[in-house]
Amino acid sequence: MATITSSNGYKLRPLTASDSDFILETLKDFPVGSNTYSQRINEFSNMLYATEGFNKTEVTNENSVQAITMVLEKTDGTLVSFAHYRIANKIIEIRMGATHPSHRRQHHSTAQLMLGGEFAYNYLGCASSWQEIINNDEMNAAANKWRPSLSTTETQRDSINKLGDKETVVLNKVVATAAEHETYRAAHSTWGSITYSVS
Repeated sequence: MATITSSNGYKLRPLTASDSDFILETLKDFPVGSNTYSQRINEFSNMLYATEGFNKTEVTNENSVQAITMVLEKTDGTLVSFAHYRIANKIIEIRMGATHPSHRRQHHSTAQLMLGGEFAYNYLGCASSWQEIINNDEMNAAANKWRPSLSTTETQRDSINKLGDKETVVLNKVVATAAEHETYRAAHSTWGSITYSVS
């Protein structure tokens, strides 16, 4: 499976069994509240199973739905974040993504999206991507950097908050084409000059 390395030293690679502590720590409070150890183990097991069965040829030939979890590392090998992708008909969905608590709010999510774009569009040949984000001012402002307007498609999910109460979360769907990703990447003050290699 492919590893994407950027010229500024970040690396995006497939999930491995040895990443379990990192994933369990990252998922502890993701997306909101607290997840039990058993829940986190099950999520990690599912992501690892999907990753180990990933087949690029199936994506290229559009024969089946494929899924893979990719982990972002800094230059020194420190694990920073992950994204779980689901690919169908050359459209990639960012099903889940999270940054480790030690590395949040340090702009690593931009690195994850840039290397993820290289993986999705140039390595896999996907035409577009989509994800659902929580509908709030902070998340919408971040999404608007990638696409001028959010999709009008709005969905809702029920979740349990930290107090154990059920609440409804409103989500916005964000859709971006390969061309839109490239336009944003090329104009980015940090990432516009970055190159990538695949191994």
